[in-house]
Amino acid sequence: MKKKFLNALGITLGITTVASQALSHEGESLKMASDMKMNHCSHEDQQESTIKVDVLLSSQAQKDKIIPTRIKLTSIKDNKEILLSDLKEVHTKKIHVLIFDQTLTDYQHVHPEPTKEPGVYEFSWSPKNEGAYKIWVDIVPLKTGKEEYVTASLATVGSFSKAADKQLSQEAKVDNNLYSLAFDIKELKKGQAAMGKIKVLNKEGKDVKDLEPIMGAFAHIVAINEDFNTIAHVHPMGKEPTDEKERGGPELMFHFMPEKSGFYKIWLQIKLAGKEIFVPFGVNVK
Repeated sequence: MKKKFLNALGITLGITTVASQALSHEGESLKMASDMKMNHCSHEDQQESTIKVDVLLSSQAQKDKIIPTRIKLTSIKDNKEILLSDLKEVHTKKIHVLIFDQTLTDYQHVHPEPTKEPGVYEFSWSPKNEGAYKIWVDIVPLKTGKEEYVTASLATVGSFSKAADKQLSQEAKVDNNLYSLAFDIKELKKGQAAMGKIKVLNKEGKDVKDLEPIMGAFAHIVAINEDFNTIAHVHPMGKEPTDEKERGGPELMFHFMPEKSGFYKIWLQIKLAGKEIFVPFGVNVK
């Protein structure tokens, strides 16, 4: 499968097959993997996946229950276990796991910890919905220095199943703060780049300027298509925080270049007053 990449002015974005280029605030050219892959650190084109993931549930998944889960990472070439020492740290962690349910309304971002068993990592999660759940595991093998975004079925919760929730929304209210999403073009179109802007206001309508660093950025933005397969991960433009005392906001600018039409759920992940907050938006792409 051929991979292309997007990196624009300090932003990394990958959706199915994306091609573009830019510079980070330090002037370093980055490349971005696509088709369920993203790359924050490589200067070369993304290769085929070298790692696979197997899900080892420790208990049956039930709605609103904490589910201890283990995953095993192995090399596709020789089935050798992948250790933490085989991986590069990216955005403060060596393993990022994004969890989505098929309605796209339950999004969770977790970081597995190693177990005593080589190549096996564990984390806990709690499904908010019934239906199918999948994971996207974000890792960078030291051998290649190229980011891989490996996906697998996580669990089926209960017996009730729903399709993607395609509710359009470019405004949201979470914990008394107001969030708005806007683009610099009237309609989002497949293959057409757009500049996105998320603005954060408090309940009085005043700018929120105290966004705290979260995993080496002031925000993480994840977009997932209604096909439950095409995913993108975006970081805001501009200088990334290097000190936990730094603060960001009220505006978060990012580039968005969808290479697939249809509905996208866009999730904003930020940190305020020590609390991680997830804010959902919904948009259509022609």
